[in-house]
Amino acid sequence: MMKTRIAALGLALALTGGSALAQAYYEVENRSNFSSPQFATVEGRRATPVMPFPTFTATTGGARYAASGAPTTSPGHAPDPGALAAARVAYADQWAMLSEPAPASASANFAGEPNTFTQYCENCDFENLNYPQIAMGRLFIDTGGGTATCSATVIGSNLIVTAAHCCYNHGTSSMNPGFTFVPAYRNGAAPVGSFNWSRVRVLASYRNNPRRSNDICLIRLQADGQGNHVSYYTGWVGNARNFGYWLNLHAIGYPGNIGGGEYMELCTATTSRPPRGCDRNAVLNMGCSMTYGASGGSWSLAYRNGTYVTSVVSGYDSTTCTGEFETAFNGPLFTDGNFGALCGGDWC
Repeated sequence: MMKTRIAALGLALALTGGSALAQAYYEVENRSNFSSPQFATVEGRRATPVMPFPTFTATTGGARYAASGAPTTSPGHAPDPGALAAARVAYADQWAMLSEPAPASASANFAGEPNTFTQYCENCDFENLNYPQIAMGRLFIDTGGGTATCSATVIGSNLIVTAAHCCYNHGTSSMNPGFTFVPAYRNGAAPVGSFNWSRVRVLASYRNNPRRSNDICLIRLQADGQGNHVSYYTGWVGNARNFGYWLNLHAIGYPGNIGGGEYMELCTATTSRPPRGCDRNAVLNMGCSMTYGASGGSWSLAYRNGTYVTSVVSGYDSTTCTGEFETAFNGPLFTDGNFGALCGGDWC
């Protein structure tokens, strides 16, 4: 059985005008070592449906998540130089699949309107095992009553970031019972293996008042069957917080509406803040064609030139607050008040 605890020692303190605001996270440990057998096979992974975007009702508030500190970055780290050669031997059957061509539907390269963006596929023509793309992948989730997929990114030696709605189920008022991460996933293939979870963490406020600005989840991973942490193969990307609303970002995910969720898609655009009357504190809007399945995919500053995650795909609110569906989505702006509090000083 899983062990659940409110991490009483995991309090992040934000000082404002001399007062302290304590924000706890909610954390679950995987004590059963359970992993769904469906996620262990190519056919099972291909058959897993994508996670829909959640609907949040909050339109005001969220001020405690607004950027209050100076812009801060934490650097990434490249993979081990010999990792790909080791993976080619350990996962030879998966590598044999990498030359399979992608369908035309996965290579939807275009600039979209009215939210201007550029969209293209990162691993359609060939498997992209370059850094930082290798640190991004597909997250397979056991929801207790079924399965689903989101997107996620490695941000530490055995740590990934995704969206809280991929981790916590408000229908059951509990964490989803299982997570398996496949870096650089491509059409069923797991070229550097798959990684079961060990611990999962969301902001405690997400359980009671879910909104775009607290839709962040961190998952610690177990080593693979070779005894290697995920970062041995993938390295990890950096993170950035308190960087404001108008940024040139790249978003990466595995959306079901493009390529059936089987390929790594990318959008690049300049972000903005939602208008007044919308949930807008520590919330970003970004032009992009990706929808369900992209949830949890990273939004990065200085992509391929440092690569610092500063948001993840959360979802879609309305034409007024986000833009036309399938041309834009929302994400939480990482700040000391949300991402920093979730890291808790001991995870990232």
